[in-house]
Amino acid sequence: MVMTTTKTMKTAVYYRNTDVRLEERPIPTIGPGELLVKTMACGLCGGETMEWYLAPRAPKILGHEPTGVVVQVGAGVKGIKEGDRVFVHHHVACMRCHYCQRGYFTMCEQYSKSGIDPGGFAEYFRVPSENAYFDTLVLPDEISFEEGTVIEPMACVLHGVRQTPISHGDTVAIVGLGFMGMCYLELVRLSPAGRIIGIDFSDWRLEKALQLGATHIINPKKESPVDAIKEINEGRLADVVIVTAPTVKAWEQGFALCAKGAHIHFGAPPPPDASLSINPNFLYFNEIKINSAYSASHIDTRSVLEMLASGRLDAKPLITHQFGLDGVQEAIQMLLQAGESLKSIIIPDLTKS
Repeated sequence: MVMTTTKTMKTAVYYRNTDVRLEERPIPTIGPGELLVKTMACGLCGGETMEWYLAPRAPKILGHEPTGVVVQVGAGVKGIKEGDRVFVHHHVACMRCHYCQRGYFTMCEQYSKSGIDPGGFAEYFRVPSENAYFDTLVLPDEISFEEGTVIEPMACVLHGVRQTPISHGDTVAIVGLGFMGMCYLELVRLSPAGRIIGIDFSDWRLEKALQLGATHIINPKKESPVDAIKEINEGRLADVVIVTAPTVKAWEQGFALCAKGAHIHFGAPPPPDASLSINPNFLYFNEIKINSAYSASHIDTRSVLEMLASGRLDAKPLITHQFGLDGVQEAIQMLLQAGESLKSIIIPDLTKS
């Protein structure tokens, strides 16, 4: 792919959920060890609709699930060349600190400070040297640019599944069947779980979950999840509960679904001012184990790449809509409506203006 001779590029700049503007910005310049990538596709993350987090940081170019084509390679880069089709992880750890040495890469202080410049909702982005070295992956021919955008969010889910024990025959309940809930479903389906129960308010998403491998579905608007799981599960609640909805109410529902000895995993954060009331006596005497997972490491992204390339994971059913850079605001509103959609992909080449 030939690098453009122009010095500016189109970007989608976030101000608020209802105010995303198409603006011209300079194409980044690269230094030693860095890459310049032409964005071919970038997924819209649910976190990019959290106005409480984003608005204070605006204006900002979002997009952290990008794939593209390398158009410039800085001095000293090895293993990647111009023309390579790549996935780029926006965060990487230092690999040296106390947390990295213990395997908690996403807890590294450097991790959240790293990032691509300016973001994936732009025609081009710069890959810093540490990202280029540790977590830029060449896409095999079997994985399209659109499918490659699923690597980052699916890796976040894999991070959570890896720390949530699922034994043979366990009953697993997934609370929330948006895109991330469906990713959990795909990975839990590859585990030794017995019953896999999907819970959501949307009948469309519940039917989609059955297509993707759920054994049972529950709509809380129509029946009590506690009673329904007991009926499905021989009078018991769930051995493993996975909560993907970022609300206190969903977390409370998750605890209510836990059988004795259950593991409960939280895959999405409520707002920082939220509070949760829970009975510690219940946790103690029922031996409830709690864990959460923030983001993903270079180990997780590589694992997901291999599972996609082998066909063990299928990203295609998860991608429901595509927009140009001029459609980012519409995509955000679609995600917030939680209707008949899962993952929206932003494709700069589809931009109309």
